Amino acid sequence: MEKRNSEEEMEKAEEARALIVKKTLESKLIQSSIGSNLVKSQPYEYAGRLGLQSAESVYEQTMLSDEAKKIRDGLYTDKLKEGKQIGVAGEPAYPSNYDVSLKLMKEANEVMAVAKLSELEKIAKETGAKLSFEVPAELKDFSQVELIKKAYNPKTGEVDIKKLDEKEKDALGFYQTLSEAYMRACALKASQANYFADLNAQGKQIADKYGKEDLDKAKY
Repeated sequence: MEKRNSEEEMEKAEEARALIVKKTLESKLIQSSIGSNLVKSQPYEYAGRLGLQSAESVYEQTMLSDEAKKIRDGLYTDKLKEGKQIGVAGEPAYPSNYDVSLKLMKEANEVMAVAKLSELEKIAKETGAKLSFEVPAELKDFSQVELIKKAYNPKTGEVDIKKLDEKEKDALGFYQTLSEAYMRACALKASQANYFADLNAQGKQIADKYGKEDLDKAKY
């Protein structure tokens, strides 16, 4: 009975882990935040002038969203509680765009670390990464967190890659490639999301003139 309960608990934990990976890395908020921040911080690597303009628009929309506001409120509440617990007077500053971005980026990195390579590969490709390879079946179940755990040397407090066998080293290499592919795909989406925004605005301004004329005619 105890063994069955233990197996059921492990299955539930695995289902919960997989759900967190999927919900987090497929989140529009996460992807938009990652992508727009990467393009804004490294415009010459990820985009040109139009791509940067697009990413800046995505960044602004993301930071003004209701989801971002919930994160700000949560961060503010946490800071306020922390200060009161140790006797700090006054109130903390309301969290900035930087604070929200930092939280979202950290969350994405933490979740990528526990994602299996098969999950990371699937989500990276679905996000837009044009990858022409597939992770071999024997490596699909590895995650970065378990590889780092095995490579950790408690005596030195450092990660020793030499403690990994060849297959595990390859799995770690795939993790680095796939996590970068996911981040780059987010940047690509952000740089292209509003690529034609300026032209749309120009065209709409002209088209609206004619719509207004039709509306005026209908009044008479």
